[in-house]
Amino acid sequence: MSCSSSAVRLTHPAFDPAPPPVSLLVLGKGTVGGQLLQQVSAQQEWLAREHGIALRVVGVVDSRRTLLDERGLRPERLLERLAQAPASTHGAPSLRPLLERLRVLSAPVLVDCTAEEGMEANYLDAFIRGFHVVAANKKPLALPWAEREHLLAEARRHHRAYHYETTVGASLPVIDTLANLVRTGDTVRLVEGSLSGTLGFLCDALMQGVPLSVAVRDARARGFTEPHPGEDLSGQDVRRKALILARELGLSLELDQVEVEPFVPAELLSESSPEAFLVALEALDAPVRERVRNYRREGRVLRYLARVDPAESARGGTAVRVGPVAVDASHPAAQLRGAEALVAFTTERHHEFPLQVRGAGAGGAVTASGVLADVLRIAQSLRVR
Repeated sequence: MSCSSSAVRLTHPAFDPAPPPVSLLVLGKGTVGGQLLQQVSAQQEWLAREHGIALRVVGVVDSRRTLLDERGLRPERLLERLAQAPASTHGAPSLRPLLERLRVLSAPVLVDCTAEEGMEANYLDAFIRGFHVVAANKKPLALPWAEREHLLAEARRHHRAYHYETTVGASLPVIDTLANLVRTGDTVRLVEGSLSGTLGFLCDALMQGVPLSVAVRDARARGFTEPHPGEDLSGQDVRRKALILARELGLSLELDQVEVEPFVPAELLSESSPEAFLVALEALDAPVRERVRNYRREGRVLRYLARVDPAESARGGTAVRVGPVAVDASHPAAQLRGAEALVAFTTERHHEFPLQVRGAGAGGAVTASGVLADVLRIAQSLRVR
């Protein structure tokens, strides 16, 4: 190639061939996965026309079935076609053969919209086979520190992206904001946040006088809770999110080092039936109502907060705490409404006025939009190589 033609290519990027299509293998077709498929379908044409980004869903996998087409699955009746696919008789379909088959495609991305245990093995298989990974699944990031570090190291070793913004704050840029603070040399002194849109919704409802059992039923009907609301009220989900943030700060903590107080007494959480659990909550309506009344008289607000204090870790104390707290009206979380989430970063540069990230913190559509944004980050990176 002559110098003049090289110069033309450098000064006229439009002359370069279009970037390859991004091939998505989507795991899970529930609240988040189903919304993601709808959003990809709705945005495909616009993304191609306005941004030169070609997305194609080449596979969808649920707990028993697989739908696959290397040419790209048509969005029409996609979930209906998946439901009609032959069901596996041996539990969840094995991903390794699918990854092996799809590794030849352009820019393959494994998109994990599940909350399943053990997905880290699939991520490792994906990295080895040239897949990037986008995940809304928090559990691989809450593994023992050494295993989590191995997972991230393998992504780097194979030069693959591993994006997990939606593991904390749904579509809010919480992890990206924290990463930018650290990368630019700021010192993070405190991270405090309402990390569960579900528990935020419940706290707001209780402060308005709604009985606890009614508020939980309402949250479940809106799709804010897990199928068993006890999973949300246990605080374990917030515990994982708090650990993820602490580890993003470089704190080599384990999950059992995160102190957690459930939203309701621990003995209620052993009830395996969701309906029986909801009925059992009715016994708490009166005492919770009285506690909330006292908070209102004192000018305080009930919130379920996570707190990460790096200095406490340096002193050998409990660096990460999660639980219900009555905050003053001046607290950043006091003004939250409904299912809003909030994270406030107090740093050396943001010490007088903490840097805040606030917005919708629950819902399948919101989380799916964050997953799609992570996919688009990968697609955009392919355009600038």
